Amino acid sequence: MKKILMAATAALCFAGGSFAVEVAGGSAATTTAVGAITAPIIVGAAVGLGVVGAVVSNNRGGSTIIIDEPPIVEPPIVECGAGEELVDGVCVPVQPPVTVTTTATTSSTVTSTLPVTVTTTAL
Repeated sequence: MKKILMAATAALCFAGGSFAVEVAGGSAATTTAVGAITAPIIVGAAVGLGVVGAVVSNNRGGSTIIIDEPPIVEPPIVECGAGEELVDGVCVPVQPPVTVTTTATTSSTVTSTLPVTVTTTAL
């Protein structure tokens, strides 16, 4: 920024004398010995060259790009209590094996009818 201000100040210092040029009156009063170059054109060119020079001298700057990456979130360590086990990330109570004992008492009564055949012989 300082370089731009210095260039603009220098351009105005040199251009200040351009406005004091006296020329003969009449239709040629707005031109100089060179032709169509007038004081406002000289001032504009000086300021433009100062700005271009400042841009060229400041174009080698560097900047640091900071990229915010989201933090890596690790899953929490899950510790299950007594009598629990970890299943798919959830503590589930462990069921002890269940033993079932049954006793059966049966009684049965069977009634059978047998055919009886009697054979007699005559004497």
